[in-house]
Amino acid sequence: MDEKVFVIFNTTSIGDVLVTNTLVQNIKLYFPDSRVVFVCNSPMLEVAKYQAGVSDVVTYDKKKQGSFKGILEFAKNFPYKRPFASFVTYSNERNLLIARLIGSKHVISHHKFSLWNTNEKYEMREFTHMKDKWGGMIEPLTNEHKNLPIKYIPPEVNNPLIDSIKNLEKPVVLSTTSNFAKKDMTVDDCKELIHLLKINGFTPVMTGAGEVARQFVINLKKAGCVDFIDIVDCTSFVELANIMKICGSCISVDTGTLHFANALNVPVVGIFYVWGAHMWASDTNLYPAKILDATQENPVTPSDIIRAYKELMGVCV
Repeated sequence: MDEKVFVIFNTTSIGDVLVTNTLVQNIKLYFPDSRVVFVCNSPMLEVAKYQAGVSDVVTYDKKKQGSFKGILEFAKNFPYKRPFASFVTYSNERNLLIARLIGSKHVISHHKFSLWNTNEKYEMREFTHMKDKWGGMIEPLTNEHKNLPIKYIPPEVNNPLIDSIKNLEKPVVLSTTSNFAKKDMTVDDCKELIHLLKINGFTPVMTGAGEVARQFVINLKKAGCVDFIDIVDCTSFVELANIMKICGSCISVDTGTLHFANALNVPVVGIFYVWGAHMWASDTNLYPAKILDATQENPVTPSDIIRAYKELMGVCV
């Protein structure tokens, strides 16, 4: 029997790419001898490559290949022609077109009105959580899907930075910024949280990438808070995963680090300062996690965070 090839298109951010792994694992559950090819944006190569069940990754540079000519060239050079099925997340018209151009037998997306869609019936809106929305994309082929945890299996890395983390006293990954300011922790709350972690014997390891994360650390230090390990913009995704496994716990706002913790089975306190917990929060039936759903009517304080963290880790409150 010919090997069935499945192609997953998710050309967005870290968390989105990781959460799509539930679809990967459903494919491997129902079609164990299949090849699963993940198409992601170029910077997300490591995020897709080391997911459980992924056979190959093809990167798509949205900036360089976003034109119609670029799409045609990408499809022409795509190494897996006539795949059994392509799954297109987020109703992306460009990716739907590519899925058709490479000759996919089945093209599955929740978008019903695209010129590039096929006749597959999929009601994405029947599900609430994004993990289920994407995992459920297998249902036109199987009539069901399983609630499976996402998994990320990075290679082990050793370097001076990672060696230094190994020598820390009770390190905990702290991720306070995202790509949306309203989801971020305030500097004042972070300063107080770091103080509470330190007096309880933990060593905060501040992670993040990009200008927002860098500026957050600058503002934190200006506020007189320097009692943390700063590794912002210092790691690759694989290095970050290794550090998270070494630390063994995480406190994160709604950003990719939260999903990395889930995929690594690392205990995490996830803090949702704005709308979105019902779609993106960790499934506590699948992962060691506590979720704090903060709103203006139900604010979350640093004391709430440290209490949830200590309960999660089994530390006496």
